[in-house]
Amino acid sequence: MQRQAGLPRSGPGQSPGRGTRLRSLAVPLSVLLLAEAGLAAGAALPAAAAPAAKPAQAAKAAPARAGGAEAGTAPDEASARTAAAAQERQVEVLGARTENTTVWANPDGTMTMEAHAGPVRFKRNGAWVDVDATLVEAADGSVRAKAHPRGLKLSGGTGSAGGDLVTLGSGARTVTLGWKGKLPEPVLKGHRATYVNVMPATDLVVEATRTGFEQYLVLKDRSAAERVEDVALPLRAKGLDAVRRADGSVTLTDGEDRTVGRIPAPVMWDSAGGGKKRTGGHRAPVGLKIAGQDAGDADGVELRLSPDRDFLTDPGTTYPVTVDPAVYLGSNFDTSVRKGFSEDLSSSTALLVGREYGKEQARSFLHFPQYDAILGKEILNAELNLYAIWSDTCTPKSWEVWDTGLASSATRWSNQPAWRAKVATSTETLGHSADCAVQWVHSDITDLVGKWAKKTDATQNAVGLRATNETEYESFKIFASGDDVANAPSLLVTYQTPADPVKDHVEYWNDVLLATYRTVGGPPGPLSRAGAMMHGAIYDAANSARCAEGAPRCLGDPYLVKVPSTGAVPDINSAIDHAAFGVLDALYPDLDFDDEIANARSSIPAAVTAEQRAAGTSVGQQAAAAMLNARQADGSVSGTVYNGSETPGFWRPTDGNPGDTPDWGLVKPFALTSGSQFRPAGPGGHTTMTGLLGSSAYATQVNEVKDIGGAESTTRTADQTQAALFWANDLNGTYKPPGQLFEMTRIVSDRNNVSLEGNVKLFALAAFSMADAAITAWDAKYRTEIDLWRPESAIRLDGDGNAATTADPDWQPLSQDYNGAQFSPAFPAYISGHATFAGAWAKAMEQWFRTDSMTFTATTDDPNAVGVTRTFTSFSDAAGEDAQGRVWLGVHYSWDGTDGVTAGNRVAEHVAVTKLKPNQSADWTKYEDLRNLAGCEAVGRKLVAEHRWSSYRCERVTTANTDHVLYVK
Repeated sequence: MQRQAGLPRSGPGQSPGRGTRLRSLAVPLSVLLLAEAGLAAGAALPAAAAPAAKPAQAAKAAPARAGGAEAGTAPDEASARTAAAAQERQVEVLGARTENTTVWANPDGTMTMEAHAGPVRFKRNGAWVDVDATLVEAADGSVRAKAHPRGLKLSGGTGSAGGDLVTLGSGARTVTLGWKGKLPEPVLKGHRATYVNVMPATDLVVEATRTGFEQYLVLKDRSAAERVEDVALPLRAKGLDAVRRADGSVTLTDGEDRTVGRIPAPVMWDSAGGGKKRTGGHRAPVGLKIAGQDAGDADGVELRLSPDRDFLTDPGTTYPVTVDPAVYLGSNFDTSVRKGFSEDLSSSTALLVGREYGKEQARSFLHFPQYDAILGKEILNAELNLYAIWSDTCTPKSWEVWDTGLASSATRWSNQPAWRAKVATSTETLGHSADCAVQWVHSDITDLVGKWAKKTDATQNAVGLRATNETEYESFKIFASGDDVANAPSLLVTYQTPADPVKDHVEYWNDVLLATYRTVGGPPGPLSRAGAMMHGAIYDAANSARCAEGAPRCLGDPYLVKVPSTGAVPDINSAIDHAAFGVLDALYPDLDFDDEIANARSSIPAAVTAEQRAAGTSVGQQAAAAMLNARQADGSVSGTVYNGSETPGFWRPTDGNPGDTPDWGLVKPFALTSGSQFRPAGPGGHTTMTGLLGSSAYATQVNEVKDIGGAESTTRTADQTQAALFWANDLNGTYKPPGQLFEMTRIVSDRNNVSLEGNVKLFALAAFSMADAAITAWDAKYRTEIDLWRPESAIRLDGDGNAATTADPDWQPLSQDYNGAQFSPAFPAYISGHATFAGAWAKAMEQWFRTDSMTFTATTDDPNAVGVTRTFTSFSDAAGEDAQGRVWLGVHYSWDGTDGVTAGNRVAEHVAVTKLKPNQSADWTKYEDLRNLAGCEAVGRKLVAEHRWSSYRCERVTTANTDHVLYVK
């Protein structure tokens, strides 16, 4: 037999056409996704959660699941966003990577940028390499940093004539600092090289920083002071000009007068004040001259250092004494200022905040460039991350982050930039002892970064750090600066980009299902069964695909099967597509779904490999097969003919046709133990027809529907009429009651931005609830002692024996077909199928969203309510109106609806506690490394909201500035 082509969605009130395919629904998904898929070529999709970027490891990415430019990345933002959504992972935008910044696309459509105050990576031979300032001996005998963005190279020792001490940079921009005299082989330790006794009692030390080096002399005792009255350091700065500033610093500029490096004004200190980071009380400036300079040409000059003689000979000076010049290449800048200090502190690897014991108060300033990535974007979250090196106590003391003007190497306490507004306050106090160990601290500066995102004329932005109480020493803190070799400050910014108008694959196949409902028509029980089978298979397929990425990634308990995966990690969309197609193709062999599957498959992003697609296809096919096998011989096929009874009270045909699906109450449920598990007690509690017909409650209910449900009713309001027709959807060609509720599920899902994985579980739970609600309702309709006649029969026929009712042979219900002819559905009245469906749906939605209160606007397919929408403030309100609307429509009594809603509620409650339960673990299970607390909290909340896990916690990692571990159970 030739297969019938599927039908497109008909407009409300129109009879469905013939001979067209279902593919009209598939085109929007295909077109929209292909638009991005074309940009996604070459994007690599990660197999596991991308680990949070460490300060010195920010270029590392998660293991690859597919080939591409680099594992865990995509070449551009469009393809990264597509890949992130498809694979529920952060995906880095490789094209946005710089020395200081990393940009990721998040699964929810937002973007995240991490920007460090110093370089965390650099390009070497065309590939990104993580900064590693550890000094090691090279094959040629020199000393080099393992991986330095400026190619730092040190001498491995020289002859008596001296030579190059340090070389920084390469090519056209190279700075070389020399040493006049013999250099012994250095002693290497981490990022420090010590040349012992280059002069009597004097060591020469070179420390690598992120952007340059610090070179200083350590005068070990007073005898050394005699020999350092004037130290000359040969300087060659190829392609650069050296300009001495009024503050004593030297600026290195290129041919276009752009500052590309600096030599802060040198300073010296003794060992009594706690070292350079503490800026101890006994310090002095060091004179600096540039000798031999010709018109600013820095190629072949000398830096002449003149330590303060009085400082060196002062009896109060405690040796060793350190004399410290430094050289930096790069644009990052931060500095501290201290009251009473006249030195430039921008060369320090420390940022000072508050009043140190016995000294005056200090403040600090950090610069961040204006980032193009966030310009014009809506900033959702921004954190300033600082590494706390020291606090004078563990007592929590408040400190503040401010919006300030820009600082410079000339900034001192007396000429600070403007402190415009306080943007954050923190009491995090770390770095004193084991009780408050060295650690990262985080401040929320979302509002400030939001202002930066609106600036179009700025190149740099600044923040200031200060203690709330600058008079108490307990508030003193030290943070690592941008030149610290491992722990430079950073910003972590999450921002919103325009949402993609792309419908996910669960919603796509749900639309195909509704189009199928319109095509096949018939009673709602078989339609709800098809919906449960399709969405149930989708769930098992999607769950299997996620489980293949690791047990914590599962969506929850499988329904029927968790398909094992071998080889490539299955593509979740391919799994969904073939699960849905497999079920629908088998259930409706006379319909052609080939276009639907082809359109769905064409919308898979190009970044997904053939192996991943094949693995997803296999998983989907196996999930569909498991569902089809489980539903064989489930009682859904029956040849029973039910013609009703001529006895008053019992159902009888109103149109000459037998009752629809009389054995549906015997169908094997999807979650219940039987169709009678939640069987209602009977209309008004009555279990015999005689007792029912003679009751006053029966007369009241018959007269109510007679009055308000008739086609010619003058009691029913216009709004009640509209609501009655809105909820009808009894006609073939409409999506029927389960279809209307599936459509409402999509509306609520979209309104709440439910993810693909969330939709997988949400639609499956709603589908199981409605399918078992149909079995429950049909059990009550046909399998009890009271298969109650429709109001049309009760009102038009005499014989119920109740004196309080009067027959009206001309009465007709409001319910009408395409031609305006009145009719009643062809099955008993008690309980209402519409109401039972609605009660099950409302309770499933309430349990999923953990609230009944939800405002949404619903739509209808009924031809007599074209274009009508209804707005509700709760799921239960919608279910209640659906139930009451059947009375207004003239096809049900009130108890049909109230008892139907109650039965549906009980069904959905049972489904929720027995099927698709969240993952469970007795102990906390690691889920993912995440870059910041806000991100960790967001993912944790999402997993709980989607019923994938019951609880979560975020634990900060002590070794990285923005890292947290998300644990679930």
